[in-house]
Amino acid sequence: MSKWIQDASWKRGQGVEAMFGNLLSYKAEEARAADLQEQFSHVDYITDLGKIDVKARKRVNRSDESAQDELVWLEFKNVQGKVGWLYGKADIIAFERWKDFVLVSRELLAELGENLCDLEDLVDRGANALYKGYTRKGRHDLLSIIKMSDILGIEHDIWEKDVDTIIH
Repeated sequence: MSKWIQDASWKRGQGVEAMFGNLLSYKAEEARAADLQEQFSHVDYITDLGKIDVKARKRVNRSDESAQDELVWLEFKNVQGKVGWLYGKADIIAFERWKDFVLVSRELLAELGENLCDLEDLVDRGANALYKGYTRKGRHDLLSIIKMSDILGIEHDIWEKDVDTIIH
């Protein structure tokens, strides 16, 4: 864990979680940041709305210049081959987009991913992982990509970001 804990991607994720926490203070009557043990269960916030895991905007490839809103990575298994965040303890996944967050039931999202993705059809590049299984070299993870439009086709909520908090 300490190997990646201070890289740019991790720092950006921490900033997005904090931004979401500020927004959460207006949206939930009760909310607190998850403790370390809860974070290992793929939970960032405990609220009266449920347990929430926040996902920052991502690049499709590490070589891509910037993050985008059209495609979303799903983690079926983590780097150790254990349960990925798609099967974690969160009730809600909050996906960051440029101007908002899309909130969706983790269970509905898992069902959607299972129905859309052919995880047996393994590809060797992240760029080819749309609806296919992808494992990074030297790791035991299992990932796939779906379209944000797929997520918007199931029950969801959208929380607008405060203009002052948008990360460029």
